[in-house]
Amino acid sequence: MKVSHGFSSLREILSECSLDNRLYVLSILSDTPMSVANVRRSLIEAGREKSFATVKRYLDSLKKIGLVEELDGRYRLTNSGFYLSSCFEEVRENISTIDRWSEVLSGVSISCLPAEFIHGLKVLKKARYIADSFSLITELFAQIQRAEREVFLLAHRPSYPLFELIGKRVMEGVVYRGVSSTEYTQMRQEYAREFIKAQRLSGGELRRFRGRFLMREHPGVRLHAVVVDTAMAGINFPYRDGRPNMETAFVSTHRDFVMWVRGIIEYFWKQGRPIDF
Repeated sequence: MKVSHGFSSLREILSECSLDNRLYVLSILSDTPMSVANVRRSLIEAGREKSFATVKRYLDSLKKIGLVEELDGRYRLTNSGFYLSSCFEEVRENISTIDRWSEVLSGVSISCLPAEFIHGLKVLKKARYIADSFSLITELFAQIQRAEREVFLLAHRPSYPLFELIGKRVMEGVVYRGVSSTEYTQMRQEYAREFIKAQRLSGGELRRFRGRFLMREHPGVRLHAVVVDTAMAGINFPYRDGRPNMETAFVSTHRDFVMWVRGIIEYFWKQGRPIDF
């Protein structure tokens, strides 16, 4: 089988970076260009004493694969080197987060996350874990009750009690944006019609409700996620066999976590199709 040039280059880079001290040298150069002597001094200060010739060999090998360049006797990262160095740091942080939650995450899959958000898994360090469905539902309902402006929800299959609670908050002025799996679009339409009938909405009141109760469908929804205003967010991942999970979740009020979850919901929202009711 013919191996592509891109794969060959990646294999060469990963092979080189796996060798002794290469990643550390890249991290040293991430702030400022350095001479061989200065790189060696930084290594020694970190307890990694190497000869001048050895450090020069490190730098030349990184230069050969395009991660480092030399100018006037000083070495600096190329754009590729800077990118790779930042990626390795991000990978380290994400792996440590996955390790921290290894027991929890072992039963679920993160593969349903849009690719660009997998790199943000480190925000789970800022979250607390809810381990049972009763506590999760209680938390979710309480947060929605406290919403002042917006509830933004991603759900594979929403339940009617949740739908009803959100509908009542919308009648009080909260804006709702919800995305769910395409296979449950008809169910959501029926929920909406049932709610409108139960609340006897008509005329201007119904128009206002429709303007604030916004729904979309997306065929790839397997996650559950919620953002209430900018104050709180929660997310859970499906089981490894693909079944939706409503038993456990990560929740947090930390801004980084809230923005990460919000970005995930917005990804599906932007790609979703509006649902009429």
